[in-house]
Amino acid sequence: MPLSLTIVTPEGVRYEGQVERVVIPGSEGDFGVLPGHERFLSPVRIGELEVDGGGRRWAAVSDGFAEVNGDRVVLMVDSCEFAGDIDTARAERAKMRAEREIEQLRQQHDEALGFRLEEAALQRALIRLQVASKPHRPM
Repeated sequence: MPLSLTIVTPEGVRYEGQVERVVIPGSEGDFGVLPGHERFLSPVRIGELEVDGGGRRWAAVSDGFAEVNGDRVVLMVDSCEFAGDIDTARAERAKMRAEREIEQLRQQHDEALGFRLEEAALQRALIRLQVASKPHRPM
């Protein structure tokens, strides 16, 4: 019995299909979902999403929520980029920019919102680079 997975971003449905399992970066740690899973709702953090459905695929996702309901999973996230879609040069530039901004904020001893925003930008860039290095196949 397959698991129905839907991934929605602000731009619309990013993925919809049947999978065997999915591993989601939850706010309290990664969790796996198989068909028939207990119903629950979980915050999703910036991290690596693993989708297993006739081969494993990875995606970089950022903040949102996962709704699990038996044989159906809906991910509502700010962004979702599958390994083959990631522009590694752009991610590398984002990583360097975020590192530079964090260092400047540290030198200024600024613990304001800007510091947290740049840390999140760095985390997103690192996850995108990590996912981009995984084997991928077209969706």
